[in-house]
Amino acid sequence: MASEVTQLETNRSTFIKRALIGFAIWQLTYLIRYLHIDTDKLITGMIAIISVIGGIVWAYYLVKIVLLSFRMQKKPPLAISLNNEYYRMIRLKSFTIGFWAILVSVGILFTLSLYVALNIPLVLHLLLVVGVISPLASYLVLDKDEVAGDE
Repeated sequence: MASEVTQLETNRSTFIKRALIGFAIWQLTYLIRYLHIDTDKLITGMIAIISVIGGIVWAYYLVKIVLLSFRMQKKPPLAISLNNEYYRMIRLKSFTIGFWAILVSVGILFTLSLYVALNIPLVLHLLLVVGVISPLASYLVLDKDEVAGDE
C-alpha cells in the first residue's frame, strides 16, 4: 500500500503542476486582449489557439484531480494516509499565501486606481488569476521544500 500512496502523492503533485501550467497559459494569454495591441490576425489567432490549448490542459487535469479524489474516497485507509497532518498543513499555508496575495494585489490595484483609470474587468481578471495561481504555486513550492527537507 505504501507504493500506492507514494504513487498517488506523485500523481497529485503532477496533476496540480500541470493544471497550474494549463491555467496560467490559458488566462495569461487571455489577458493579452486587455492590452488592445493592434496585431496581425495570424498572431491573434495563434494566441487564441494557445489559450484554448491551455484551457483544455487545465480542464483535463482538473478532471484528473477530481477523479483522484473519488478514488481516494473509495479507499478510506488510503484517503487517511494521503490527507495527513502534513498535507493539511501545506493546504492551510498555501491558502494563507493565496489570501495574502489577493489582499496585496487589491492594495496595489487600489493605489494604482488613484492615479490611473483602470478597466474593471481587467482588475477582476487579474485578481482571479492571482487567486488561483498563488495558492497552487505555493502548494507546489511548500510540498517540494518539505520533501527536500526530509531527504
